[in-house]
Amino acid sequence: MSRSGLVASLSALALLTGCSAAQAPAAPPLATGSSAAAAPTSPAAPVSCATATYDRLTDRQRWAQLVVVGVPAGGVSSAARQALALEPGGIILTDGESASADTVTKVVTSAQATGGAEVPLLVAADQEGGQVQELEGPGFPTMPSALAQGRDPGGLQADARGWGRALRDVGVTVNLAPVADVVDPSLGTANAPVGRFDRQYGDDAATASAGVRAFVAGMRDADVASTLKHFPGLGEVRQNTDFAGGVVDSTTGPDSPTLESFATGIRAGAPFVMMSSARYTRIDPDEQALFSSRVMNDLLRGQLGFQGVIMTDDVGAAAALADTPVGARATRFVAAGGDLVLTIRPGDLAPMLDAITAAAREPAFAQRAQDAVRRVLALKEQQGVLRC
Repeated sequence: MSRSGLVASLSALALLTGCSAAQAPAAPPLATGSSAAAAPTSPAAPVSCATATYDRLTDRQRWAQLVVVGVPAGGVSSAARQALALEPGGIILTDGESASADTVTKVVTSAQATGGAEVPLLVAADQEGGQVQELEGPGFPTMPSALAQGRDPGGLQADARGWGRALRDVGVTVNLAPVADVVDPSLGTANAPVGRFDRQYGDDAATASAGVRAFVAGMRDADVASTLKHFPGLGEVRQNTDFAGGVVDSTTGPDSPTLESFATGIRAGAPFVMMSSARYTRIDPDEQALFSSRVMNDLLRGQLGFQGVIMTDDVGAAAALADTPVGARATRFVAAGGDLVLTIRPGDLAPMLDAITAAAREPAFAQRAQDAVRRVLALKEQQGVLRC
């Protein structure tokens, strides 16, 4: 660069830093001759653990990070062992009603040795409380229902911290709770997915928000990641998507006050949001929430500002997905903006990987899937799961 060019550059820099051209520092003397020393270079920025992990994986290993599969809490089944050999992103513990803490610890250790040798697994459990507490054998404290929890939001954070520590002690890193849905009081127990089982913290947004905030904070204190569910809410429907297809919510919209409990959980630091499998006609009349870019990208990420991992509810056994081929359950979700597919059926992993691999031949889908993998790995790094 000539001396005049260098002066011009310094003047431009001065404009960016708030100085006038007259105030810009004088140009240094230009070195001459071949003996002039080269300018020192800044050291390269360190590569994050998530990036280093991503770079060493094959494409199929990357796509496997997008799926969580079911593993029985009482012992790793043969079907689960076959799925673990494909190195999924994580597991969800199932059938754990009588499994002791010692047994669960052994199962998690075995699963990590089989499926997490290259990239450690996320380990999830469904520990809401009340009738939805997957791990309740010896060594696990009994949790009251969310409705009961919500009556004492002041003490809930400490309670959740204790429940979270019991999970972390056996290797669980993700709790698929809390339920942030606000049940319409006119429905009450007629609301099959939530109200019937007292899974909600209250029937108004303020009460639900207080419970969600305290539960997320307590789990965070125990180093367990929380999951807000079931976005954008299942409190306005009568049928349960686990057992019925064609569930439609014609009430919830992008301006509904019931979204505040999800917004509260996001502000409290919940790193996961689980999508509903219902359809919301006021938001996207054409697609179920887990297949809707309007719900995930426009509403959840855009309007509510969520930057964490978006995951499905169970897409394995759910009646709401019965008409969708197994592989398409994964590809349609990822294409619409989702990150992590949850299926309690370990046999679903292979066809889902095949479908993602085939879809990734199209550059736009491949880019979307890569972004999802990076987000999952970044969250694993944030949670202390990755080893680098």
